[in-house]
Amino acid sequence: MKKKGGMDGDQEGLDRTELESIKRVFERLDRKNDGKICRDEISQQFEILGYRPKKHTDYGTSEVVDMIWEVDEDCDGMIDWENFIQLYVRCRKDKSGCEPKRLFNLIEFMINDKDGSGTINEDEVMEVLYHRYGKEAMQKMTDEVFKNDRDGDKELDFQDFLAIVNAGMHQQAASRDAGGTSPIKKKK
Repeated sequence: MKKKGGMDGDQEGLDRTELESIKRVFERLDRKNDGKICRDEISQQFEILGYRPKKHTDYGTSEVVDMIWEVDEDCDGMIDWENFIQLYVRCRKDKSGCEPKRLFNLIEFMINDKDGSGTINEDEVMEVLYHRYGKEAMQKMTDEVFKNDRDGDKELDFQDFLAIVNAGMHQQAASRDAGGTSPIKKKK
């Protein structure tokens, strides 16, 4: 029997530190401590981050309801640990850009906002990029990321973060169509 909110599930390719970070995000979102995340809990997190999700999407529901529907395997209107970790792993492995990424974007932001300030500062971004891509790519990517910082404060709020990841997804698709794979444009 699985423990509610336990660390079981599809964890392929995740190291212990990353898994613990994902678990912390799940626990922060699961304010009711019932092992499931409901739309009110996601809405509360968006409110904390100053993000206003769409009330009506193309599907006639709210953005938060759509986000849950994209990963809710048992159709109970909530996201349990199993759904949560499966979404994360699928999105991390996704090379096609076809996986739904709205909840993944929130998870990534919360993982990288280590101090819980509601922003990702330059040091937090540099640490993440260093561990993923190495020192050489870190500075280039950091410069690219912060040139899109809307208010120039060297901190990214959730709105800034979404603008960057959405732009990166479009660049990745264009690069893929042209035969490349990098979401970061190379300088000529």
